[in-house]
Amino acid sequence: MFDVSFEINGRKVQPNQIGDALTKAVLSSVAGQIKEKVGSVTCPDHGKSPKIVCKGKSVEKLNFEVSGCCETLINSVKQKLS
Repeated sequence: MFDVSFEINGRKVQPNQIGDALTKAVLSSVAGQIKEKVGSVTCPDHGKSPKIVCKGKSVEKLNFEVSGCCETLINSVKQKLS
C-alpha cells in the first residue's frame, strides 16, 4: 500500500486528527479518491509503492507531489491521477 500525506500551509496534518469536521471530511475524501484512482500500483521493476504528498496553502488549493523509486512508477501514478 502506498503513502498519502498532507501538508497545509507548510504543516503536516493527519485527516483523522483535525478538529474541524468539514476539513477532516474533505481531506479524508481526497485521500480516498487518490487511493481509488491509484489502487495498488507498484513499480514493475522494483516492486516499490509510490508516495503522494498533497500540499497547499489551504484545503481548497492542494497540489499533488508524487515520488517513487523511478520515473516509470511516478509517471504511472501521475497518469492515473490525471
